[in-house]
Amino acid sequence: MESHALHNSSLRTLAIELLSPHGSPSWRSTNDAPAFLALATAEGILGLLHARICATGAVHRLPPALVDGLRDGAHRQAAMELAQRAELRRLVAASRARGLDMLLMKGASLAYDVYPDPAWRVRSDIDLLIRAADRARVRASLEELGFRSEPEVSGRLATYQFHSARIDAHGVRHLCDVHWKLANPQRFADAIAFDELARTAAPIPMLGPDARGLGRAHALWLACVHQVAHHYNRDMLVWVYDVHLLAESLDATELARFLELAERTQARRVCLRALLLARSRFGTSIPPAAIETLEAAREDEPSKVFLDPGLRPFEVLLDDLRVLRGWRARLTLLKEHLFPDPAYMRLTYARGSRAPLLWLYGRRIVRGAAKWFRQPPPAMPDRTGPRSSRFRAAR
Repeated sequence: MESHALHNSSLRTLAIELLSPHGSPSWRSTNDAPAFLALATAEGILGLLHARICATGAVHRLPPALVDGLRDGAHRQAAMELAQRAELRRLVAASRARGLDMLLMKGASLAYDVYPDPAWRVRSDIDLLIRAADRARVRASLEELGFRSEPEVSGRLATYQFHSARIDAHGVRHLCDVHWKLANPQRFADAIAFDELARTAAPIPMLGPDARGLGRAHALWLACVHQVAHHYNRDMLVWVYDVHLLAESLDATELARFLELAERTQARRVCLRALLLARSRFGTSIPPAAIETLEAAREDEPSKVFLDPGLRPFEVLLDDLRVLRGWRARLTLLKEHLFPDPAYMRLTYARGSRAPLLWLYGRRIVRGAAKWFRQPPPAMPDRTGPRSSRFRAAR
């Protein structure tokens, strides 16, 4: 087990060197090409790697089987991106026709903004940000477009997103992750209002005249927060590369806005972690004054709890309870996690069964108790189905 972990670490280091502008990687005869391709796929960088080895000439120094695997994977990504782009254009046009205000974010936006080729930014879903008041209309609009949702953990406080999926005529599955707040943890959920994000939103011409994504300062803030708010400090390379490209794209005004955001939302240490990680992996150029500003955060900055490498779901829940004001809100959050909607319970725990609902709730609580106190496994980029909430694994 230890030798396997060391081998994976060695392959990951090689992948980072291949992506770094000043790296000089060398392929060892002991390296496993299929294992490297699997790692590149899991880390979401297969297309990026193929582009980099072609641009740097490394393609001539690597085993033909590895080069062929990277090329085939890059071609698959390019084909998938064409299908995703068509679906995005369709979603944006339908949203605008119905008078709905919608912002693309995360990979669905970054692919068409900071990446030279959108096919290089692999993504398994479409992250949309909407106004909370538009939830029912957006869901109805998606249903008209052929998207369907299964019951999920829902409520006023437990989650701020829902998922809808459809399979197109070519068999490609499109998953929409619809958010009305930027993150599920209460610490970040209300950090930036939709109206502020909309004022600085950036057009995405490739997706149509009405397509807009987060402005780069806001996108960088979200890329930094996303790693810790939803994924327990998992430094997946594609997410780190997002931070790298965004950080290097900011002009002086945007950088100042990003630093102001980090301070106002009390997330300077979270942002510092992500930027230093990008610099250590890919040599990201970050002005020393920006680093000094982020380092000036006080030691007890509230969001620091999310930087704990051993963070568990239970500790995130405790922080949620600390942030919420009043016992009524806290009890509501606990109720929504412990006793989800009956339709969700039937689908998840007893599909087709007539078991008493009370028994199903008891089963959920008993089965999930240990997982609330266990550190979650590393997140993977390719999700095959919707997540009910960030605590789905702890049910």
